[in-house]
Amino acid sequence: GLLGTRAVQQAVIGASKAANDSAVALRLASQKIEEFSTFLTTGDPDNPLPAPAAPFVDQLRSQATGTWSPPQYVNSEGAILGGNPTAPTPEYRWIRRWRVLNTGFGLPYVISVAVTYATDTGTPKTVQLDMERRKSWQ
Repeated sequence: GLLGTRAVQQAVIGASKAANDSAVALRLASQKIEEFSTFLTTGDPDNPLPAPAAPFVDQLRSQATGTWSPPQYVNSEGAILGGNPTAPTPEYRWIRRWRVLNTGFGLPYVISVAVTYATDTGTPKTVQLDMERRKSWQ
């Protein structure tokens, strides 16, 4: 009976750890999505007049490369590993990447953030959030 109880406890602990890692990955992806939500897209790119009153500002345009960013190694708090790391460390084991697609004039930006982490077995898992960001000058 005690061996069965121990096996159940180990399964519960493993499931709790996996759920915690997944929740951290989701929070890290949400942080980056929220950061992109603060970027300005104001004015009209085809009609920038009157310039003093409504200058054309589009901070997302420079981010809209359509390709995934280089990997960013972060810890569970969202702090970024400094230097030029090429692999995660035990503390900085979440890998965050993002991309911004400009789908065209009058169409929204599509922002994707993916956070990858390794499970106890070494199998990588990925959490991805996608968001459409409307351009206010539509």
